[in-house]
Amino acid sequence: MSEVIKAEIPEALAKKFRKKAMETYGYKKGAVKSALEDAMKRFVSSSNVDWKVLRGCIRSESTSVELQHKAWRNMD
Repeated sequence: MSEVIKAEIPEALAKKFRKKAMETYGYKKGAVKSALEDAMKRFVSSSNVDWKVLRGCIRSESTSVELQHKAWRNMD
């Protein structure tokens, strides 16, 4: 059984994802689907990370949310 998930994402991110998916899974039908399934599996299974280890590692006046926004802006 499968389920359809719809989401709006930035166009630049979608283009990068499609390009990387095709480079990794081949330039054929289903490459983006396979890449998305793989990414979702990795995301779901990564819940066993011990985030407490990282507490205090970054010295910054910015909040964690502000740091995330800066990091994502630099990825584009």
